[in-house]
Amino acid sequence: MGVKVLFIVKEIEGAEPLGALYVAGCLEQAGHECKFIGTRGNDVLAEVRRYGPDVIAFGATTGLHRYYLGLNHHIKQHYPKAVSLMGGPHATYYPEVIQTPGLDVVCQGEGEDAAVELCDALARGDDHRGIRDLWVKSEGKIYRNPARGLRRDLDAIPFPPRRLLYEYDDSLRRRPLKSFTTNRGCPFPCSYCFNPSLVEHYGSSWKKVRVRSPENVVAELAHVMKQGPLQFVGFRESIFVYDAEWLRQFGELYRREVKLPYYCHLRADMMTEEMVDLLAWSGCYTVNVGIETANPELANGVLRRQIRMDRLVHGIRLLKRAGIVVFADNILGIPGGTLEDDLATLELNIELDVDYAAATLCTPYPGTGIAAYAVEHGHFSGDFDLIDDSYYTESVLRFSSDEEKRQIENLHKVFAVTAAIPALLPLMKRLIRLPSNDFFYAMFRAWYLVCHMTDVMPRRLELAELVNSALSIFGVYRGADENRYPAPAPEALPIVEPPAQAACGDTRTVQLRRRPRIAAESAEVPDVR
Repeated sequence: MGVKVLFIVKEIEGAEPLGALYVAGCLEQAGHECKFIGTRGNDVLAEVRRYGPDVIAFGATTGLHRYYLGLNHHIKQHYPKAVSLMGGPHATYYPEVIQTPGLDVVCQGEGEDAAVELCDALARGDDHRGIRDLWVKSEGKIYRNPARGLRRDLDAIPFPPRRLLYEYDDSLRRRPLKSFTTNRGCPFPCSYCFNPSLVEHYGSSWKKVRVRSPENVVAELAHVMKQGPLQFVGFRESIFVYDAEWLRQFGELYRREVKLPYYCHLRADMMTEEMVDLLAWSGCYTVNVGIETANPELANGVLRRQIRMDRLVHGIRLLKRAGIVVFADNILGIPGGTLEDDLATLELNIELDVDYAAATLCTPYPGTGIAAYAVEHGHFSGDFDLIDDSYYTESVLRFSSDEEKRQIENLHKVFAVTAAIPALLPLMKRLIRLPSNDFFYAMFRAWYLVCHMTDVMPRRLELAELVNSALSIFGVYRGADENRYPAPAPEALPIVEPPAQAACGDTRTVQLRRRPRIAAESAEVPDVR
């Protein structure tokens, strides 16, 4: 007899929660029951009581973690019998978050196997304090467990059971854009990314990229296409392709079985003419590449990108020449950088004629190299609770002056539109001196929304989704979220190693049944802020 697991997702209407769905797929395969609910327009506590879960699961990014901790504490006060489990980036970066009252378990890194072991132990009534990848709170102590070995065969993992989203809200099934992943791991140590934290947790094995077979990826795509409309495919891993031969095999299958435009993330400096030609031939419509900064010292000394700027420029020009839409990521307000550095980055985007110049504000997430650098050099206090749930609002870093901070935050809002219309550059340099205002935010949202739907990932929206997207430009969203509660202060609980008896339990990597590479999953039914 399995346990019931409820996944609670804030903004479930936005990007599909692939990490949680992968966990749910493994739990279902192991005989447990799973359900997803969103928070907007819902009384979450009432939904909890109605469903009666044994485990309540959250996947949290830093910033959003406070929302989930507050909601979880509220739920536990009224429904204490469920075990609360937090995974995701924040738990991986900062597992000490388990010291928050009401939180029972946190999972570091990939959660499929640890979640299965946890729920198996709960179903049997066994001690679950010694499960690898988990930190477990019990009787006033925190039991810290080591990492497990990484699963090398990604084809053996069940496809994300998207029907769980569709059972909650059928409009999610009708979305024309859906997301997928083809690999895990990354060999690069970029200081603003989560990958170095996973190297610290798992060791160097995280740097050895694990890749799904082309047959397995295309089988999932074919399965999703049978469940609902699909107009555009989004591949969401850090780097989509490392090997030209894999891309050639994938392209042959994709052109035959899927035949839809797709979006992916790449390192432009890794691009050769052969790889770019294969991307265009296989159906790649848009690539997301990181420019991040035009300053090589910031790129390699602070951001640790290990990149040659000449190769980055060459790679972007190859992509543009092949007719692929280039969506460029940039980071403003880097510790040690200046407004002039950020303006130079804007000018590089203009020079390269990127199709959409996205920008984020540098955010020192816990456990990242950029956070350590910012604290060490006096750019950040180290108080991670200051971090907002979006890196599109304002910076938590210290600048040379309040004036420079305001101008960089304003530049962020008008960065993309100025890159697209370079004639605005002189005017923009004057406008960013103004106080921060809602007009800048509205411009930022509107330009992103229009470009995203017409150039970056063109697709036809249903009227309701189009209206909701348009309203989001002005900060108006469908349904109120009445589930905000203050996060309780953490308790200074002792962190100990698991008891020997528990640690000697079932801590091996769970071996799931291998999925045939072609056969699809058998299942009838799956923001611009």
